[in-house]
Amino acid sequence: MAEAPIFGFVSPAQLRGVLIAFCGENLKFGPATQKALAPVGDLIRRAAAADHFTGKNGSSLDIVVPAGLNAPRLVVIGTGKDGDLKRQDIVKLGGTAMSKVPSVAAQATIIAEFGSGSLKAGQIADLALGVRLRAYSFDLYKTKKKDDERPKKIEINFACSSPAGAEKAWMSAAAIADGVVIARDLVNEPANVLYPVEFARRASALSKLGVTVEILDVAAMKKLGMNALLGVGQGSVHDSRVVVMRWEGGKRGVPPVAFIGKGVCFDTGGISIKPASGMEDMKGDMAGAACVVGLMQALAARKAKVNVVGAIGLVENMPAYSWPSATMMAPVRVARLIMNFGLKRLLT
Repeated sequence: MAEAPIFGFVSPAQLRGVLIAFCGENLKFGPATQKALAPVGDLIRRAAAADHFTGKNGSSLDIVVPAGLNAPRLVVIGTGKDGDLKRQDIVKLGGTAMSKVPSVAAQATIIAEFGSGSLKAGQIADLALGVRLRAYSFDLYKTKKKDDERPKKIEINFACSSPAGAEKAWMSAAAIADGVVIARDLVNEPANVLYPVEFARRASALSKLGVTVEILDVAAMKKLGMNALLGVGQGSVHDSRVVVMRWEGGKRGVPPVAFIGKGVCFDTGGISIKPASGMEDMKGDMAGAACVVGLMQALAARKAKVNVVGAIGLVENMPAYSWPSATMMAPVRVARLIMNFGLKRLLT
């Protein structure tokens, strides 16, 4: 996978690389942003007028090699009305900012301020969360990259009034980002790599964070009478598994919250084989289980004060015969096909 950006939290005087600033409607900038962009004079207003940019939420203005600034590029992103912004809006703006960083850039600075003024530490962490999630890509099996693709590591700095406070807030948000990334990685893995036993092995890594992980094999499931789950997976060459994850961060004796995730690592449709057009998406039939694993990762990494149980059933829904059975059944199948074809010809 592509490496996560290197985050830094700096003062507004330390602007490096591509510069990204936010503005409200009618090009309203915060005081720190105005000071940082003062050397460009009226360049931004002239460029905005030429591009019909007014600061609408999510819109952007791109100025290459801005005169007066020691930056290869200046990107201004509109926030609309600052008072209307919710947490998810700030995360989204962080993603927008990351999307505007050129793939060839190795460094960028985001001025963590909206038109209404400086952002609080938690808001800067939300902005960074959006950047982290937007920077994600799954290229584990990509053997050749294009010349203009993003370098392995990119440094993203957040210029703010309290770098230490913003960095502390980010540590908590980073746990959420890591949980999302783990879930995405699991969903993106091909089915021939992430079969039930391998999925269970990866989930067991949560034990390093203090999560109690219990893996049930076929024998244990039979003993518990999990015949429905075993029935789904019995046609596959890969054995089924059940993984139970426990995070006990709350008070002792308080009943846990339970999360159950569907983990069909691949679903051919069983005996009712799916058509080819729908088969390629079936590796994602385990996304529910991936979300539960990502959630447990986030809770444990944040030391969440709650008791949680996460359970995932991992199977492959595939038809199969043992070799002797396949040999004996082949003539019968051929006979049935011939009979069905003959009946269709008679009836048409």
